[in-house]
Amino acid sequence: MKLLTKLQHWLLKRVSRKDSTVLKSNSIYILPTKEGIIYAVMIFLMLSAAINFNNSLVFFCTFLMAGVGLISMHMTQQNLLDLQFSIAHVKPVFCFQNLSLPLIISQSTDQLANKSMSKKKNLTKYSIAIQFSHQQTQSNEVFLKEITDVPFDETSLLQLNSPTTQRGIFELPPLTISTRYPLGLFRAWTNIQLNNDAVIYPNPENKFSHKPLNGTNSEGQGIKGRGFDDFSGFKSYQKGESLKHIHWKAYAREQGMLSKTFTGGNNHEYWLDWNEFSGDTENKLRQLCRLVIDAEEQGDRYGLILPNKTINISRGQVHHHQCLRELAMYQVDNV
Repeated sequence: MKLLTKLQHWLLKRVSRKDSTVLKSNSIYILPTKEGIIYAVMIFLMLSAAINFNNSLVFFCTFLMAGVGLISMHMTQQNLLDLQFSIAHVKPVFCFQNLSLPLIISQSTDQLANKSMSKKKNLTKYSIAIQFSHQQTQSNEVFLKEITDVPFDETSLLQLNSPTTQRGIFELPPLTISTRYPLGLFRAWTNIQLNNDAVIYPNPENKFSHKPLNGTNSEGQGIKGRGFDDFSGFKSYQKGESLKHIHWKAYAREQGMLSKTFTGGNNHEYWLDWNEFSGDTENKLRQLCRLVIDAEEQGDRYGLILPNKTINISRGQVHHHQCLRELAMYQVDNV
C-alpha cells in the first residue's frame, strides 16, 4: 500500500494544470486488480494441468480465458481514451461552505470525427469513476467516488463538491479518473488538474450594528422619496442633496435648481471604510463582508474603501459581487 501511495504521489507531480484535458494513451496507466491477479493465477494453474495431463479441452479453456483477459485489458484502457474534461463557471461561495464544481465530460471532437456513423454504439464510455486524489486533500472528509457514463456525441455534467478552508481563488485538487470496465480484471486510471474561476468570499461576521462615519443615512418619505430605483420626476433642490441629482439642463434654461427624484423609499448612501474597523486583517474582512451583504439586502448604495483600492458608491448584483471579490482577493498571496 505504501508503494502504491508513493507511486501515486510521484505521478501527481507530473501533472500540469490546464483549462481542458483530453486523455491520451501516454497518460493512462493500467494495472491488474485483485480479481485480475486471481484470474491470472487460475490461468497459470489450468495451463500447468493441461501440460501435465496433455488435455486438449483444458488447453482450449486456458487459451480462451487468456484471450478474454487480453481483450479486457485493451477495452479497459480504451474506455478512458479520448475523454475530455473541463470545469464550467463556478458560483462563488463564502469560506467554509461547500463549493459545487460542475465537471464537463465529453468525448474528444477529433475522435468523433474519425469514426463512422455506424459505430456510434461502440463509442459510449461506461463506468467512468471520478474522485479527488486523496494524497492532495487537506481535509479529513472522505470524498465519495462519482461514477458516470459518457454517451457518444453527448456531454455529461457531474457536480463535484469540495469544502473550502480559506478565501481567495480556489485551486481544484488533482482528480483521479479511473475505470474497471468491462470485467473488473484491470484498473486503468490517470490524474488531471483543471483550472477554474471559483472565488471564495471571506466568512462573514455575525450581524452587528455599524454607523458609517461618512455618507447620508436618512429615510425618504412617501413613494417619491430620494430612492435609487426608477426615475419619477423633479423637485426643488434642497441644500445638502447630492449634486449628481441636480437637473443641470433645467438650471441652464434658468428654470431654477431642480433635483431628480426616484421611486423607492431607501436613500442610504455611505462608504464602508477599512480604517473604521479594528482587529487583524481577516477580522476586518469578515466585518466588511457582513456589511456588504447587509447593505445589498437593504437596498442601500454603498462604496468600499480598502488600503489598495476604492470601489465607488453603487448598488446591484454586479457591484455586490465586485465588492465581495475585492475582499476575497485582498492580499490573497499572503493568505
